[in-house]
Amino acid sequence: MKSFLKRNGILFFIFFFIFLLFRYNSQFQRCLLNGCILFMENVFPFLFPMLILNDFLINYQFEFLIEKTFHKLFKPLFGFTPLVSTIFVLSLFSGTPTNAYLITNLVKEKKLKKEDASVILTYSCFLNPLFLYSILNTIFSNSQWVFSIMALEYFFNFLIAFFYRKYPYEEIKKENKEPIPFFSLLPKSLKKSLDTLLLILGTILFYLLLCEGLNFFISNTLINCLLNGLLEATGGLIKLSFLNISFYLKRIIAALFISFMGFSIHTQIKNIILEEQISYKPFLKARIFQAILSAGCFIIIS
Repeated sequence: MKSFLKRNGILFFIFFFIFLLFRYNSQFQRCLLNGCILFMENVFPFLFPMLILNDFLINYQFEFLIEKTFHKLFKPLFGFTPLVSTIFVLSLFSGTPTNAYLITNLVKEKKLKKEDASVILTYSCFLNPLFLYSILNTIFSNSQWVFSIMALEYFFNFLIAFFYRKYPYEEIKKENKEPIPFFSLLPKSLKKSLDTLLLILGTILFYLLLCEGLNFFISNTLINCLLNGLLEATGGLIKLSFLNISFYLKRIIAALFISFMGFSIHTQIKNIILEEQISYKPFLKARIFQAILSAGCFIIIS
């Protein structure tokens, strides 16, 4: 009975959504176009070069440089192996879901165990700092607030990494393989990167359509913004910038959206790691934990 109701409920929702698509065609078209513009202006320019660079850095054994610099700090603090330190450093600058792309490739190449990959995924999840700074600047005129939200996101990821400091990462013996030649690696990297970006674009558009559908049922602007942000963080942050509420409340909501990251990013990551059957549950638990802590911290501060 339960499965029957669930199946028919999903069918009803699909057919009703199709009705909305036909009835309000122009609004949904505008939503899709805005989503494509959002992707081209705020996602593609940040992710595409980082996906390519990550492939090249790993191919030319960038971890040796990390081992001589950051790893000396990370090993006693977090218990990282040199490879985990490399993933963490690259994730700090490239953001999410580039970290999931990098981790999945390392599992595929037998350089990383699946169990270790699911743990690393929990604390290597950062929104691209340039993207995050630019979008927060549209909400807050106070740069101090912008940096405080960004710093908190980084701090809680470091905190989660510290909780895992006694986790026994498996050291996989390095093979002294010759790097793939540049002109052989480039087309492979381009194809993988564009496939990943196409998946990300499709996921963003799907969740933006869901958010647009919510607008027909929820008139309260604050509740609408909260639901939008939990589904698609970027769209939620944009809606937040137009809300007529106090800056203190905006800061709490922004921290919640950024820490949880929205089901759009969750879906992107789950689809990327699915190929290698990396567990998604630790990542989900970490994001819920981080969202509660981030919002709670700003409530106390405010």
